[in-house]
Amino acid sequence: MIVCKFGGSSLADTAQIKKLEAILASSAERKITIVSAPGKRHKEDIKITDMLYTCHAEASAGKSFSESFNTIRTRYMEIGQELGVNTSKLEAELDEIEKNIQQGNSADYAASRGEYLCAKILAEYLGRDFLDTEGLVIIAEDGSVDPVTYDLMAEKLSGNPNYIIPGFYGSTKEGDIKTFTRGGSDITGAIAARACNAELYENWTDVSGILMADPGIVHHPKPITEITYEEARELASIGAAVFHEEAIAPIRDAAIPINIRNTNRPDDPGTRIVSHRDDQSQPIIGVSGKKGYTRLFVKKLFLQKSPDFILKIKMILKVHGIIPEFSSVGFDSISLFFDSDLAINKEEILTRILTDLEPDEISTDARLAMIGIVGEGLYDSKGIIAKVTSAVSDSGIAARYLNYGGSLITCVIGVDEDDYKTALEAIYSAIA
Repeated sequence: MIVCKFGGSSLADTAQIKKLEAILASSAERKITIVSAPGKRHKEDIKITDMLYTCHAEASAGKSFSESFNTIRTRYMEIGQELGVNTSKLEAELDEIEKNIQQGNSADYAASRGEYLCAKILAEYLGRDFLDTEGLVIIAEDGSVDPVTYDLMAEKLSGNPNYIIPGFYGSTKEGDIKTFTRGGSDITGAIAARACNAELYENWTDVSGILMADPGIVHHPKPITEITYEEARELASIGAAVFHEEAIAPIRDAAIPINIRNTNRPDDPGTRIVSHRDDQSQPIIGVSGKKGYTRLFVKKLFLQKSPDFILKIKMILKVHGIIPEFSSVGFDSISLFFDSDLAINKEEILTRILTDLEPDEISTDARLAMIGIVGEGLYDSKGIIAKVTSAVSDSGIAARYLNYGGSLITCVIGVDEDDYKTALEAIYSAIA
């Protein structure tokens, strides 16, 4: 059995929905389909989910949201009419949703109705059964999936079903509708794939898989045909728009492969995310990065003999909402790197450390960028790190930070923000 998830771009209008229909019809194994809310039809368009949040905000403020909701109503009615579904039933659903928002239902309820209505329309149009995730996908207070979900879903998906399932939402143990974070439909798809022990989880979007580098920086980067769960996680952690870790987690232990495919180019093989791959022919899978880092440097004699000192620094940062993403500890010093946007109380932090811990030296360095080189073959490949550092040096760029060993499959290089684009291009050329 194949579980398919279609993103908002695949459901933006009836032309896209026809492509979805053809994809499902091309294989009898594609039985379970998870759908997002309709996405943007063009650059200036507004996502349905965003409009629903606006409706809730206006209603909560005691304002009329009829104009905002009518835009949503028109969009769904047009799709329904063009697909030939029962528009009177659809109109009644829209009336009920508008009334519930007016009566104070939660923001999660309002936002979830985008996927709910889309799934309802698709189920009727394709002649498949609609399966609601309310009361079926149980979401904990911290946004994680309650394990009871898998048993509930497995029971529903037993046999030989052909379901259309709305993504993005479920409910709390108390029965209130609750949404995942953005991109939550990917999580719903992963839950369904695990629950029915699918042989494959296809994630259909508007790109033909994952690329080795950001195409906004590197000209025509190579596509990645196969990548491991861990490699995907590492690339995402350092800035790549790869795949949500929360959407990988439900199926990693079950070793169900994910295939990222392009609805507009269904013959493209896309990228497969798998448990293991042959890293001999391609030891490095990709490079990604992020700008906007600040480094906190603290020096203290015999630092490594004072573990409490390091712990206290991290606790001071935590009080100010800062969890460092990278760190390096020397014999007498420590460097901690974190998102610059979090350092709104930088002077207060420095003063607190100086007062409480009396370090020998303390300083900060902002406007840094981090670039990660990721691959299962990194640790066993000779010369890769030399190639990367040489590429940076030959470009006239000074490396401000180098971390290799924290992860056996990732090497991180820090550079000045102004050198970020040039450094990433040079590193890609060295590894591709």
